Amino acid sequence: MKVFYTASLRGVIENKENLEKIYRLIEKLGHSNLDDVLFNIGDKEKFYSGSHTEKIEHFKRIIWCIKKADVVLLEVSTHSLSMGFILHKALELGKPVVALHLHDRSPFFAQGIEDEKLQVLEYNKGALESILKSSIEYAAKISDIRFNFFISANISQFLDLISKVKKIPRSVYIRSLIENDMQTPEMKTLIEQNE
Repeated sequence: MKVFYTASLRGVIENKENLEKIYRLIEKLGHSNLDDVLFNIGDKEKFYSGSHTEKIEHFKRIIWCIKKADVVLLEVSTHSLSMGFILHKALELGKPVVALHLHDRSPFFAQGIEDEKLQVLEYNKGALESILKSSIEYAAKISDIRFNFFISANISQFLDLISKVKKIPRSVYIRSLIENDMQTPEMKTLIEQNE
């Protein structure tokens, strides 16, 4: 899975060892990190006082990472409006979100959000790998999006027939048609142009 993992810059300074460990564990578990800017910022003051253009580019990169991610993983032990925005934006885009925090650093506001795609989990160094593994597995299970639409009676009858003959659910048949169409050269080009 593609994971967008980030934390507050203040958190990197306070909790660097744990944050780097999470980054490495994501890859150890067989997933890929979409961004490593968290550990390459350098001077915090320079980052926050960057030009308007630099701030726009940073914002665009964050939004791109959220959109590309299969799961958004946030370390929220350090209170941050930025982490709140990223959490909200990811949920708004239908992305599963894992918000990790240390024992004495509970994210009060995030715990009030009722959304099956949000996991707010306490961690410690000893159980970090198992918590990451199970939370990403759960995120993978809920990442499918439900899509309802109306069809005519003729299409419904056809789908019932296909379901009976092929012994597959109607949704599996429709999904396979879309997946096959996505593999055509025209669709691959269209997808690449919009990435």
